[in-house]
Amino acid sequence: LPMLSWRDAETTFQVNVSGTLCLLDAIREAGGDPVVEVACSSAEYGLVPEDEMPIKEGRPLLPASPYGVSKVAADLLARLYWQAYGMKVVRVRPFFVIGPRKVGDVCSDFARGIVAMERGEEEALKVGNLEAVRDFLDVRDAVQALWLLADKATPGEVYNVCSGVGHRVREVLDLLITLSGNEIRYRVVPEKMRPYDAPVCIGDDLKLKALGWKPQIPLEKTLADMLDYWRQAACAGAATSC
Repeated sequence: LPMLSWRDAETTFQVNVSGTLCLLDAIREAGGDPVVEVACSSAEYGLVPEDEMPIKEGRPLLPASPYGVSKVAADLLARLYWQAYGMKVVRVRPFFVIGPRKVGDVCSDFARGIVAMERGEEEALKVGNLEAVRDFLDVRDAVQALWLLADKATPGEVYNVCSGVGHRVREVLDLLITLSGNEIRYRVVPEKMRPYDAPVCIGDDLKLKALGWKPQIPLEKTLADMLDYWRQAACAGAATSC
C-alpha cells in the first residue's frame, strides 16, 4: 500500500481520510455507544533511527510516504472525534501484518511468486529491497490483538499492534525458499524499489502486552501456511489437476 500510494496519492487520501471521516460521522449520527477501532498504521512513524528502536506510540509522526501521511490524518481525525464527541475510539497502528489469504505485501508477493516458479509458470522472482528490517506479525495474532483492544483498550489511546521483533526481508525470502525445497532464482528490479523507504521498522509492543496479549505463531509457521495457501489457490484456478 505505501508503494501504491506513490502512484495514486489522490485515491489513497480519498479512501483513508475521507473514508474514515464518513465512517466516524455515520457512527456518531447513528447513536449508540460502540467501541470504534480505527486502523491506523506504523507507516505514520516514517524514518526512525535504528538506535531508537523499538518505536513507541508516543514517537513524533513523520511519515515517509503518501500512504503514511493519509494514515496520520485518519489517526488525528479519530482522536478528534473521541475528544470532541466522547466517542469510544481506539486507534491501532499495525506494523507488517502477514498471513494466508492476504495480498499486496512483500511476503505474499514472495510466496505467490515462489509457487508460480514451482509450477513452472515463472523463471525468476522479482524482488525489491532485501536489506530492510521489518516487524512481521501473523494476521491471526493481529486479530486476537484487535479483539482484546476492543474489550480492554482505553478510548482515545493509541496502540501498536506488532511482534516487537525485527526480521530482514532477505531472511524472510531465504526462509520461504528453504520451505519450498526448490531452486528459486530471484533478481532485484527497480520497479520494486520505493523512492523513500525506512531501513528498519520495529514496534514496541509493551503497551499491548500489558493488556494480556502476546503473539503465538512463529514466523516460519506463518510463511509455511502462506505457501500452502498459494499452492491451493493455484490448484483451484488451474485447468489441470495438481
